Amino acid sequence: MSRNRYAGSWIESNFIEIDLFFSEENLVYLLTGAINKSDQYTHQQICHWCDKQYMNYINEDNLGDEKLYGILGDISAQWDLYLANTFSLKELQQLDFSKIKLPIEWFEGWLEELT
Repeated sequence: MSRNRYAGSWIESNFIEIDLFFSEENLVYLLTGAINKSDQYTHQQICHWCDKQYMNYINEDNLGDEKLYGILGDISAQWDLYLANTFSLKELQQLDFSKIKLPIEWFEGWLEELT
């Protein structure tokens, strides 16, 4: 018997990547859109944009604003943790991830940390 909660895997549903260059202003824009419940980007798209920026950061020699990148890393991690702690493996294997909504309070907290 597996000690882990899941003995299996899942693949997230496809999504269109956000075509914004990395900047603090664009992160503020995305977080504000999530808070205001704008339908322009899904929480899945926002979290993956943050993950992509964070992965670029940790692969660079010239490290920038640690606070900013810490927030990106937290957003990325919280997405994965939310999925694993909220849904069963069977649900994750059948889920449309574009419909997943993280708690708005989390986006408010990340925005507050930035400003």
